[in-house]
Amino acid sequence: MKRRLQKLVSLLMVLVLMMSVCPAALASSSKAVVSDSSAKFYKTASTHSDHLRIDKGATVTVKGVSGDWVKVKYKGVTGYMRKDDLAAKSSSSHSSSSSSSSGSSWKSQVKMLKWFESGKSFLHEGSYGTLYDVKTGKKIKIKRMGGYNHADCEPATKSDASKLKSLGDSWDPRPGILKVGDKYTACSFNTKCHGDQTISNNNYDGQFCLHMIGSRTHGGDAVRSDHQSAIKRAYNWAH
Repeated sequence: MKRRLQKLVSLLMVLVLMMSVCPAALASSSKAVVSDSSAKFYKTASTHSDHLRIDKGATVTVKGVSGDWVKVKYKGVTGYMRKDDLAAKSSSSHSSSSSSSSGSSWKSQVKMLKWFESGKSFLHEGSYGTLYDVKTGKKIKIKRMGGYNHADCEPATKSDASKLKSLGDSWDPRPGILKVGDKYTACSFNTKCHGDQTISNNNYDGQFCLHMIGSRTHGGDAVRSDHQSAIKRAYNWAH
């Protein structure tokens, strides 16, 4: 029994070493990129399991998805990562290199704005901006229709509504980057279509919510920690 335990410990040590020195094992499965500088690579699908830090920008092979967890293979080792810490990787090397080169020109400009200070005026009511979904890389033109505690927004056109709908219909926060003119801020948004609308021909019967640092919900007047975490993940992704 003791000998078997020693072998198991030795095997685990080898796996840890492989994480740091082995070349990535490429497979036919889809690829994803680590988008958060604080991301972790877990032994099991639990934040309480053994884990290692994994560098932002590292490429992993997706083996399966279950809820908020993604089973991945990295440098020959299979483990688990949080879905929010990963972003889809383009299958085109050209688009990837283009994204990298263009990213260096604007990602460093991304800020985190406090909603009740400069955030509320970043996108004025009735004005348009571009929302970048960190997880998928989709760009959605949006209009701010109103909102006091946070921004109530709508997709600008049918095409933008289609992109937004492709992300789901959920209250769950998503990390995003909001571009207005030549300025950028990290944000969090949900994809739940609800409430009123001001654009009648965009094939989107309602609005969605966009949050910044310190913004609050309309109903409960509360700061949601999950939105605040998503904002910070977006900022970390850019930097």
